[in-house]
Amino acid sequence: MVIRFSVPAIVLMVLTLSFPAVIAAEDAALVYHGNIKSRVFHRPGCRYYDCAACTREFSSRQKAIDAGFKPCGICKP
Repeated sequence: MVIRFSVPAIVLMVLTLSFPAVIAAEDAALVYHGNIKSRVFHRPGCRYYDCAACTREFSSRQKAIDAGFKPCGICKP
């Protein structure tokens, strides 16, 4: 029995299988800033990323959450 896939189907399968690895690699390269007053953390590119109270840095989203910070509702890190 031969299963034939179209090119778009193969591309979709490859992207679906590799997507979690891409997210993990992107997350590892990000430095999150945490606001020490509001206990909210932001991703680079967020309009609040460089606020005066955003002095805590986190190397991952999970580390920010483990430290008691909440994700920003705007940039949704």
